[in-house]
Amino acid sequence: MGEKRQRVEFDMKFGEGPIKPGMIFGLLLVIAGTLMFVDNLDIFPFHAAKMFWPVALITFGLMSAVRARSLAVQVWGGAAILGGILLMLRELDILHIRGNILWPLALIACGIVMLVHRLQWKFLDTFTFGRGSVGSSSDSHSTNHSLQEFALFGGVKRRVESPSFEGGELTAIFGGIEIDLRRAEISNEVRRITLETNAAFAGIEVRVPEHWRVSIQGSAVFGQFEDKTIPPRPEPGVIAPVLVIRGGVAFGAVVLLN
Repeated sequence: MGEKRQRVEFDMKFGEGPIKPGMIFGLLLVIAGTLMFVDNLDIFPFHAAKMFWPVALITFGLMSAVRARSLAVQVWGGAAILGGILLMLRELDILHIRGNILWPLALIACGIVMLVHRLQWKFLDTFTFGRGSVGSSSDSHSTNHSLQEFALFGGVKRRVESPSFEGGELTAIFGGIEIDLRRAEISNEVRRITLETNAAFAGIEVRVPEHWRVSIQGSAVFGQFEDKTIPPRPEPGVIAPVLVIRGGVAFGAVVLLN
């Protein structure tokens, strides 16, 4: 029981590090302003302002690798770091490469993610590609206590009806995931669960019961986490179940609905 209580406490504090999710966009603005200011001073023999996109890629990659629990997002974060470093070396005339080197890196990252998830979830109904799927249909209902969904260039739809839902992980890359939790329940002692949501050039939509409270602790870069749910009004003395949304979004959106 003691170990379980410690693990739950760690999960609750995971998104409360020194770098808050809302600070990332501000950090990028500071970087852009600093580079343009230095560029106007003519301190360096190169245009410092051209370093913004390489630095932005590296920053996004580091944030993804550090904060995300999803292996897929960590792979994309590593690709972003490598791409940013290569572009920076190009601007410094250290490497003579073309700017479209990011596309091969993106293809390599896609391939790694596909291989990893195919091997890891060989017997699970979680992998979709394009309009087809590996395993059963990508549109179904489930009574499982947790979710492990991955969509790449395709879509996944799930309706969860578990009486003791424990959360899980959703990852969408150039695709979409729709999860319906309106018939699920949270029955653990703390009445609090975590759903890791990661989207890159993709969208994730989660529908939650009206008596659940949503707490968003994710990071968004050129994307957004949007809570469209109506906050519950429980009876005095009644604790509303809490769904914690964590993860990262880049050029996409994670939307919570009732």
